[in-house]
Amino acid sequence: MFALLVVLVYEAVNLLFGRWNKQSEMGKSVYGFVIVVSCFLQAIFGVVQFFGFFQVSTTFGVTGSFDNPAGFAACLCAGFPFAGFLLSDKNKYIRYVGWMTGFVIAVAVVLSQSRAGIMSIAFICLILLNMKFFHKRWMKCLSLVCFALLLSGCYWMKKDSADGRLLIWRCSADMIKDAPWFGHGVGSFEARYMDYQAGYFRQHGENHYSMLADNVKHPFNEYVGVLLNFGFVGLLVILAMITLITYCYKTHPCLEKRIALYSLISIGIFSFFSYPFTYPFTWIVTLLCIVILTREYITEILARSMIKNVICIFILLCSLGGVYKLVERVMAEKEWGKVSGLALYGVSGKTLPAYVGLEREFENNPYFLYNYAAILLENKQYEESLKVALKCRKYWADYDLELMIGENYQELDKHELAEKYYDNASMMCPSRFLPLHKLFYLYKDVGNRERMLDVAKSIIDKPMKIKTSTIRMMKREMKREQTRLLTEENFE
Repeated sequence: MFALLVVLVYEAVNLLFGRWNKQSEMGKSVYGFVIVVSCFLQAIFGVVQFFGFFQVSTTFGVTGSFDNPAGFAACLCAGFPFAGFLLSDKNKYIRYVGWMTGFVIAVAVVLSQSRAGIMSIAFICLILLNMKFFHKRWMKCLSLVCFALLLSGCYWMKKDSADGRLLIWRCSADMIKDAPWFGHGVGSFEARYMDYQAGYFRQHGENHYSMLADNVKHPFNEYVGVLLNFGFVGLLVILAMITLITYCYKTHPCLEKRIALYSLISIGIFSFFSYPFTYPFTWIVTLLCIVILTREYITEILARSMIKNVICIFILLCSLGGVYKLVERVMAEKEWGKVSGLALYGVSGKTLPAYVGLEREFENNPYFLYNYAAILLENKQYEESLKVALKCRKYWADYDLELMIGENYQELDKHELAEKYYDNASMMCPSRFLPLHKLFYLYKDVGNRERMLDVAKSIIDKPMKIKTSTIRMMKREMKREQTRLLTEENFE
C-alpha cells in the first residue's frame, strides 16, 4: 500500500508539472516488470517452502510470505499474465526468462494446492493455447472438456472443503433473499453470516453439513460478497464496468491491453472460488490493468489543463494523507502487537492502560475489540469485558465471541443470557464440543439436572471431527458425570 501511494504521488507530480509524456504507457515496462519480479520472487519463496525451508506456517505447506495459500495463489495468478511483457521482447534471452518465470509461477500455484489458483492459471493457459494452436472447432471443444474435468478434479481433491463452501453459499443465499436489491452494507458478511449459519442448523437439524461447518470469515466468492454488501444493484454496476473495460480493449487492442485483460480474467476466475480482494496486491494489479485498458480515454481527459490540475491535486492530497494515515496505523498495529505479546506472557493486567489508549485507533476493528475483551475477561473485569464484547458483536458474528459473551454473562449470574449465547455458538459450529461443555457446567450452576443429563448424552454421542486428547477427556468426564447423576436419581 505504501508503494502504491508513493507511485501515485510520483505520477501526480509528473503530470502536474507537465513531465508526463502522453505517449508513455503507465502500465508499461517498469510497473509490469515490478509485478513480474515480485511474483517470481514470491513463487521462488513458495517452491523453497515446499522443499522444507523457511517454513512460516505450521498449518499449510506453501504460503509464500502470506498466512495461507489463498493470498499466495491470488497474487501469483494476478501477476501471471504479466510474464507476457517478457515473452513479447525481441531479445530471445529475455523471452527465455519470460518462459521460466511463467513456469515457476504456475508450478508454485500448483504446489500451494490452491484449487482457485489452479483453475485460474489453467483457464489463462487454455485461452493462450486456443489463440496460438487450437484453431479447429473440435480442439476448442476438447479444451473446454479438459477444463470441466479439471474443475471436477479440484472438487474431489478436497471434497469436504468444497462441500463446506456449498454450505456457505447456501446460507449466503438466505442472506441475499433478505436484502436482494441493495444488500446488507459493507462488512455485512462478518457481521451477520454466522447467525444465518446457526439459523440453518436450527431449521434443518444436524445433517452431512454439520461436520463441515466452521467459523467462517469469507464467502469464498467475491461476486457473492458484492451481492451481500450491495445487492443486485452493486452486481449490475460491476457487470457494467466489465462491459466498459471489454469495450475499451476492443476499441484499441494491443499486446499490453491483452495482458491487462488476461490478468483481470485471471482475477475474475479466482474470485469465483476464493477471496483475492482481501489482499492489497490484487487491488493494485486491478487498478493498473484498468489504467492500461482505458489509457486513451484517460489521456483525452488529462489533455484539458484545468481538469488535469484538479485531478492531480486531488490525487496528490489523498495520497499524502494516505501515507500519513498508513504510517499512523502501522505504528498503532506495532503497539498493539507489543501489548498483546506481553499479555501472552501473563502480564495482561499491566497492558490494560495501553489497550484503553489504542481503543480510539481501533474502535471499529472487531479483532482488536475481541482481543481487548479477552484481556478484560482474563482480569475478571466482567462488566467491562461484556461491554467491549457486545460492541465487537455489532461488527462480528463469531463462534469464539459467542463463547466469550456467554462466559461473561455466566460470571455475572445472568444464566438465561449465557445459555442463549452458548447455544448460538453450538448452532454456529455443530461439530464443536466446547459450547456443550460450557452449557453442562452452566446447568450445573443452576442445578438443572435434567438438562445436564441431556447435554452429557449429546457430548458422549457426538462424533469427533478431529480426534484429540482434549475431546476424549471431555467425553470421559461426561460419562463420569452421567453415571453420577443417574446413580443419584436411583437413590432418590
